[in-house]
Amino acid sequence: MQGELQQFITRQGGRLPEKEAQRFFKQIVSAIYYCHTKKIIHRDLKLENLLLDGSNNVKVCDFGIAGMYFKNNTDPTSAGTF
Repeated sequence: MQGELQQFITRQGGRLPEKEAQRFFKQIVSAIYYCHTKKIIHRDLKLENLLLDGSNNVKVCDFGIAGMYFKNNTDPTSAGTF
């Protein structure tokens, strides 16, 4: 693992080339879409919970407060980082 996406961006001077940012964004959206197809809600998506593997591919981690989506579930519980 290369570490957190946040650390990677910091090492790049706080900015990424547009093509690289697009590649990361597509991977993040794809991962969250996959979770949603399985009725999983992450609930704490942030840069610290996005890791990079040895090929700089994004891996979503820390599903500690994740939840399951049910049609009539109206869970008012506050979650995530504030």
